[in-house]
Amino acid sequence: MADNVKVAVRCRPFNQREQDRQAKCIISMNGQKTTITNPENGDSKDFTFDYSYWSHDSNDSSFAGQEAVFKDLGLGVLANAWEGYNCSLFAYGQTGSGKSYSMVGYGEQLGIIPLVCKEMFQRIEANDSPDVTFAVEASMIEIYNERVRDLFNPKNPGNASGLKVREHPKQGPYVDSLSTIAVRDYAHIDMLMEQGTQART
Repeated sequence: MADNVKVAVRCRPFNQREQDRQAKCIISMNGQKTTITNPENGDSKDFTFDYSYWSHDSNDSSFAGQEAVFKDLGLGVLANAWEGYNCSLFAYGQTGSGKSYSMVGYGEQLGIIPLVCKEMFQRIEANDSPDVTFAVEASMIEIYNERVRDLFNPKNPGNASGLKVREHPKQGPYVDSLSTIAVRDYAHIDMLMEQGTQART
């Protein structure tokens, strides 16, 4: 396995509300270093991550777009999964911090998940070995206020109180009663992701 845990941070552009309030950006990034500056007294703190993505200003020469994030994070996850390892990629942050944009994307700006799926199906289609077959299954959950919801089946009875996360002695953690759908190609998974996104809280 190429790597175990990688941590990345990303600074998004100001939204309309922040622009209207003439907010000041207190984040700066240089390589792996992220600096937060206190606007009251000018004191700053430095933090180092595996990746610090400056996505605040698209006119900046150090701007990191969706493709850069995918190349650094998505391809590594896919490479490990291709070798048979279980992999996880998750975004953490408060509402409006840019998690959905990084993970799913908007419009033509595809996020990490659809880009990984595209690459995966391209690799599957390129397989010319008669001895190798592929089966792709997908599930989509939302964890919100410590409750797990099945986004592919919003009518799942377990959604009301939250689906249970359990531990299998050999296969590890899993979500009990979670829908799993066999996926044919990228267009199919793209349609499912759209449905799942619409079912979010």
